[in-house]
Amino acid sequence: MERTLGNGPIVGLVLEALVRTLLVKNVLSSDDVRALLFEAATRLDVEGSPQTPQAAKIMVDEDLAPVFLGDDRKVTTEPFGKSSFIPTPTGEE
Repeated sequence: MERTLGNGPIVGLVLEALVRTLLVKNVLSSDDVRALLFEAATRLDVEGSPQTPQAAKIMVDEDLAPVFLGDDRKVTTEPFGKSSFIPTPTGEE
């Protein structure tokens, strides 16, 4: 059961922060995160049955991995455990 605090889903925000922190500390690699996301996506019941491996892979690549791993961003950790994203230069201005 997902609990919400106010109008926002706190569980998702905490999970994202936890994964990003574990990435920064090199406890998890991006491959580890992709594997975890794939396992979760295959168990997701979107249309009345678990996802096929192909559908789960697309879901991970297009929807989930960018949320947890970022696109063109590096994860950094500030003092006191705050994590944030720092955009990396792409050469496009």
